[in-house]
Amino acid sequence: MPDPKHRAAITQIFDRIHISASNPFSVVAFEAAYRESETWLDELLLYLRDTRDYVENYVTEHFPKIRLIKPEGTYLLWLDCRALEMSDSQLKHFFVHKAGVGMSPGTIFGEGGSGVMRMNIGAPRHTIVAALEKIKNAERDL
Repeated sequence: MPDPKHRAAITQIFDRIHISASNPFSVVAFEAAYRESETWLDELLLYLRDTRDYVENYVTEHFPKIRLIKPEGTYLLWLDCRALEMSDSQLKHFFVHKAGVGMSPGTIFGEGGSGVMRMNIGAPRHTIVAALEKIKNAERDL
């Protein structure tokens, strides 16, 4: 946009709505997503709910010392592992290195996250099932 005043006005608007790094194609996609994706979003939310329920049932059935803290509106699950009586570094080592499942230790979010691991279920369900199986197999070696 050659006119500095117009460019500044547009940049200010984009900054205000957090799309300053966008290109014209992403702006069109962004608008289409907001206007025309209600069905897709409803299906996604259902899929995530079913995945969350699957993980909760799996954890309850296979990991009696791990408690899932049910999320209130996200695809990030908190697994309360305090009953395993491991230090935070041992927990991270177990999940990441022994089980081979990339999870975030709760301590990166503050002191209150000690003994908790964060699991992202925003993935195809077969990926989540495979991760849970890896954890189950690694747990046998504890």
